[in-house]
Amino acid sequence: MERFGTGRSHVRRTPKVVRVGVARVWIATAVVATLILVGGSETSASTLSPATEKHPSAAAAIPAPPFGPSLHLARVSGRSFDIHTGVHVLWWTGHSYHLAIGIARHKIDNGVQTPQSICRSTSGCVAATNADFFAVGATGTFDPGDSVGGIVRNCVLLHTPQISHQQVDLKTGAVSQGLEWSAALDVNGSSVPVTAINQQLPLSYPQVNLPLSGTLLYTPAYGQKTPAAPGRMTYIFQDVSGTTAPTRINSIAHLKLVARSLRSLKVKPGHVDISMPISSTLPALAHGDVVTMSTTSTAGCNNIGGHPILLDQGVVMPIDPADTALVRPYARTALGWTSTGATVIVTVDGRDGVSGATAHQLTALLQSLHVTTAISLDGGYSTSLYARGRTMNHPTGGRERPVATALLVLRG
Repeated sequence: MERFGTGRSHVRRTPKVVRVGVARVWIATAVVATLILVGGSETSASTLSPATEKHPSAAAAIPAPPFGPSLHLARVSGRSFDIHTGVHVLWWTGHSYHLAIGIARHKIDNGVQTPQSICRSTSGCVAATNADFFAVGATGTFDPGDSVGGIVRNCVLLHTPQISHQQVDLKTGAVSQGLEWSAALDVNGSSVPVTAINQQLPLSYPQVNLPLSGTLLYTPAYGQKTPAAPGRMTYIFQDVSGTTAPTRINSIAHLKLVARSLRSLKVKPGHVDISMPISSTLPALAHGDVVTMSTTSTAGCNNIGGHPILLDQGVVMPIDPADTALVRPYARTALGWTSTGATVIVTVDGRDGVSGATAHQLTALLQSLHVTTAISLDGGYSTSLYARGRTMNHPTGGRERPVATALLVLRG
């Protein structure tokens, strides 16, 4: 089992020391905590009020010196920010660990899975939290776990955003207002833009209704059948370029037309299925014709969606006062980075609209941890943090909620 360090807290008055499990916890009436993340070097400071919660520990700030590698986990108090539920912080520096994107059941729109289960089925995974928002299926029906934002994993564009959605590059920590991408087919010298990649359409959200339209491209990474609708044809191509993935960013794939169909189909390995209006350019193609497809993006090789951006290089980003999901307290999950390069994951327990943190409170908490860039991830019932072989927080529904994507902490 992976061992986690738990940091150290320095206080300005003589503290009372309490033993809880393996960690030493400092209790004081007012605490100014300096986070020592790794190797005893100070990297950030935080002012936190005392905590009296008995589960899992009574912690006023980031406690105890590290007893493992450069991966640290602590429960902290958010009372200075009027947060009265459990707050957990997972952080690390250096290259001993890195973030990766976990996808439920290993395919896009293939169902949902708990972050713990995704982590346990991934080699080298030591911790996990929930990631992007997703469309929840109707009760009693199959939930495909259709992600809202874009997904680039290992330099392959797996899913394009359903709506305007913020994104984060997991390697650089850069946040953006959307996923920059483009893909197009070259058909006998004519360019045919791709509208979406591996998206389940039509899609419906509150005040959003996206019809089935445009050029829809599906790869073997897609778990559902391709859509079928009157006036549309699915063109089935074999990838003859020899690449590992036809939608690898900033590359070109060569596709040979092998079949057409009006039915919904599962994409076969080594193939690309494209759903288009029958009146499009592709009907002129004959079986055996080869087209090229280019996919470009500046989003980086591992990029996932979230909402909203809370901090961008030290600047507090505005919160829409009309967005009740942001101005009312909820369970929250956030991902951020400090100016010294520490990666920080924060979860706040809560009940929808009743307890937890608002977006403003979450931002203030992150600033107290010296996080300078941060994005909020899916929250509410989805918020969970798996580490040390168990769920560390108290999920809103009493147990981990199956989700579409997870952020995984991997060794190396």
